[in-house]
Amino acid sequence: MVGNEREEHGAYCLLDTEQKLKQGIVGDPVVDIVDTLLFKAITMGASDVHLQPDNQVLRVRLRVDGFLHDHDTFDHQLMPQVLSRVKVLSALDIAEKRVPQDGKIKVILDQPGAQPIDLRVATFPSIYGEKIVVRILDRSANILALESLGMRSDIFDALLGIVAHPQGFFLVTGPTGSGKTTTLYALLSRLNSNERNIVTMEDPVEYDLPGITQSQVNSKTGFDFENGLRSMLRQDPDVIMIGEIRDKQTVQIAVQSALTGHLVLSTLHTNDAAGAVTRLLDMQVEPFLINATLTGVLSQRLVRSLCNACKQEVGLTEDEQKIMDAYNIQTESRFKAVGCKQCFNVGYKGRTGIFELILLNDSIRDLVLKKASADLIRHQGLRDNMPSLLHDGLLKVAQGVISLEELLSVINE
Repeated sequence: MVGNEREEHGAYCLLDTEQKLKQGIVGDPVVDIVDTLLFKAITMGASDVHLQPDNQVLRVRLRVDGFLHDHDTFDHQLMPQVLSRVKVLSALDIAEKRVPQDGKIKVILDQPGAQPIDLRVATFPSIYGEKIVVRILDRSANILALESLGMRSDIFDALLGIVAHPQGFFLVTGPTGSGKTTTLYALLSRLNSNERNIVTMEDPVEYDLPGITQSQVNSKTGFDFENGLRSMLRQDPDVIMIGEIRDKQTVQIAVQSALTGHLVLSTLHTNDAAGAVTRLLDMQVEPFLINATLTGVLSQRLVRSLCNACKQEVGLTEDEQKIMDAYNIQTESRFKAVGCKQCFNVGYKGRTGIFELILLNDSIRDLVLKKASADLIRHQGLRDNMPSLLHDGLLKVAQGVISLEELLSVINE
């Protein structure tokens, strides 16, 4: 152990500059800079730290609640030392700067009850030097209870009804960064019990779930989704989670697994729930197999929550009132973002989800047999009073949870 590098529970112990001064620890300035930066990023709830070289300085940006914010800059002389320090911590080759590298750091904050936090480090060569992105995987902050995701009671109850069945195929859809994996982990945590054997196939495994068998794709050894899923079925699973449906082979195994008495959960990249049904048809899943196995599709987005300390109530414009009236939402006002010290002057603090759910009732199944378009399936869902993303978002606007501007930034209807 060199200098002020301390380990606890196999993790590198992080202290910020103030803590080090209080404890009388005097270390290398570059070590202090990196430690303090990572400490602040974690305590601020950032999901990523960007160390981005440009012509003159090293820019530091933090992604908080889905948005990048400028945090600090370091002069050009410090840049190689800061980047090398991060590479040393993540066991990367500091001499290799021409090709991308991936590494990991396990850290723990010097705070009572703190749990180890995994950091994923990725380097990328650029014309001004290596760019490094550190992904913060704080399990204690991200594995949420299903009740904490922001679902309406009708969606929550319907979702519980779907996963209560011992078999079926359930999909969570949305673009990258919409919280699909968080929702699946929350579902698995809810289903996890001594009576169930739950097995996952992921790329990569984001967080450890005690009591659940999790496996990770390794293309170098030939352990891909297709081979892994075939082997998984010989593990006597009750519940199967597939990180993502990517190709025709994977979806065929998922459907067959659901047909043979397993509950299969997975994600798919589509813009909405109706699009997931047509995507399965495009992947050559027969309509009768979709109707026999698919129990429902949840589509979601992550939106920033208004800061409760500074949000400001404003009246609705005439056009905004018409939108609320069209969805039978009784309100004459909404809240807008302002900004204060508690939210770093952005007006938002934390994130919540907006959701839509399509259940395969008889009318939807008829459309599936006809290989109908996503638009027809979407409109049928609305006629059957299935919740839509826009409706769910407008309800949260009326409740003062999110701003209308934030909703319209992620949904364009």
